[in-house]
Amino acid sequence: MANPTAYLPLVVIGRGGHARVIADTARACGQSVAVFLDDDFAAAPSGLHVEGPVRALIPKYIGTHRFAVGIGDHRFRRAFAELVLAQDGELATMIHPSAIIASDVTIGAGSVVLAGAIIGTGARIGRFTIVNTGASVDHDCTLEDNVQIGPGATLAGTVVCRRDAFVCSGATVIPKIEIGAGAIVAAGATVIKNVTAQTMVAGCPAMEKKTLRAHAD
Repeated sequence: MANPTAYLPLVVIGRGGHARVIADTARACGQSVAVFLDDDFAAAPSGLHVEGPVRALIPKYIGTHRFAVGIGDHRFRRAFAELVLAQDGELATMIHPSAIIASDVTIGAGSVVLAGAIIGTGARIGRFTIVNTGASVDHDCTLEDNVQIGPGATLAGTVVCRRDAFVCSGATVIPKIEIGAGAIVAAGATVIKNVTAQTMVAGCPAMEKKTLRAHAD
């Protein structure tokens, strides 16, 4: 049965580049974008209908609109997504028409799969997750909540990315690797061994560069 709320107009939280990519994806899917919400609404680019502040206006659109969080920073993306859910709002899950998704893939609420991305059979995508432009997530991968896979990044089969992990643009992860919670794989890195939670790795092969500060929820 079709979900009737899928036809509700969209509210995009954020007004920057990622928010505009989200809006473009929505339009490519034939969905209407009603408004952008941003705390810095007075500095919005011309041509965008932006209102704010965000927390004050979310309740205005609950029940009549769906929400997409167009923020790249994982801390704010998760915080606003959870705020919408806490108020019984609906998070839109969007897949660009040019993405290739296997029929048995599962994708959680509020996640986005952008233009040219490929997700292979058996993959499981959590909530609030970004599979960015041209990224490849191969068979049986698991991306937990609030993961971001950057443009052109490649995850081979059975890779696991724990909550809040970020695999940056052009990185490659070989099969059966685990990327720990909150870890960052730098752009262009080649990952051939597991990455510890809250660390940054870079290089080819990827090596640990620094320990990241964990952020309280």
